[in-house]
Amino acid sequence: MNLASPWPEPGSRPRLVLDAAAGPRAAQPSPTALVGWERAWKHLHRAARPLNPFLSWEWMSSWAASGRCEALVVGEAFPDGSLAGLLPLERARRRGLAQLQFLAQAAGGDDLDCLLHPAAPADTAERLLTAALARARCDLIRLEGLRPDAHLRLALQAVANTGALRRLQLEAGEWLPSLELPHSFEALLESHSPNFRAEVRRRRRALLRRLPQATVECAQSPAAIAATLEHLFRLHNQRRGQKLDRGIFESARLRAFHAAAAAKLGAVGQARIYLLRTPAAVLAALYGFQAEHRFLYFQSGFDPALAEVSPGTVLLSAVIEDCIRRGTRRFEFLRGDERYKSRWTSERRLNFNAMAARSWPGAAFLALRARVRARHARED
Repeated sequence: MNLASPWPEPGSRPRLVLDAAAGPRAAQPSPTALVGWERAWKHLHRAARPLNPFLSWEWMSSWAASGRCEALVVGEAFPDGSLAGLLPLERARRRGLAQLQFLAQAAGGDDLDCLLHPAAPADTAERLLTAALARARCDLIRLEGLRPDAHLRLALQAVANTGALRRLQLEAGEWLPSLELPHSFEALLESHSPNFRAEVRRRRRALLRRLPQATVECAQSPAAIAATLEHLFRLHNQRRGQKLDRGIFESARLRAFHAAAAAKLGAVGQARIYLLRTPAAVLAALYGFQAEHRFLYFQSGFDPALAEVSPGTVLLSAVIEDCIRRGTRRFEFLRGDERYKSRWTSERRLNFNAMAARSWPGAAFLALRARVRARHARED
């Protein structure tokens, strides 16, 4: 296999090194240098399965450009120059320890892993991880939101067996509820209890009685998405504030990141923002991604002053109905086992987190963390 060169300059194409014995190459790109890898990254992303917008060039490059980011990206290429595998990471400092994590891990993506082409050799993930560890100085590896069948799961275990890691912990993460969509919205309602069906219909009628001009719109183009994001940010933060919680969009960096990422993903047909609105006001917003036959529900918000007419529930039901109409086969709620998600779904899967120590301080931190968690488990 040919190997990807150090990160190219902005606007250039990835160069290749013909010395296949050298192993995968790592690079520490500046945010603008991601431009040089756009074509190769997108080609690999389309080939890898399942399609995951949280591993896309659009998502990752937006994160790198949204603030200070010490990125470390490791890639390996086929002889024709196309990427066989890519592992996008970044270094961060938490609790006084240098940690290595997924690039954009703090942005909240799910089902994370390295990107591998279907024709990549079986040990590609292990080689990518080994190359990253050889380049990165860190105390801890903290990989969150991993797929249950992640290639990195086996890679971490293989690398740990070589003695390169002092301690490895694989832990259950969060539940990801999902819903298989039938041929019609009525069929979906019929698969639920009579009480649930009646409640969905009753809430729709109640909202339209009070706000007869209410409609649902969907922003898909970059320009339309840019015009709707402020509604999403405001309504999400208002709803979280009502629950005495902090909205994720209170962070200026996260707002800038999503403004860039949603626009880029909208340009390739993957981002969608739905609004429930009247001519005078926006009542609720829902932000998600279309990944081939799946819709990934990322965030939402609604006006707490209108909670009595359930604008959030009404919009969610309308989005699910629209997904069915468009031929989407699965509605993924992503992380979080909130009650309203479980009312719609009957399936869920568990992601997992991996933590590994590379230094004595890192190993001491994991040992202390394990003791604290064990004590809490006994107390519960």
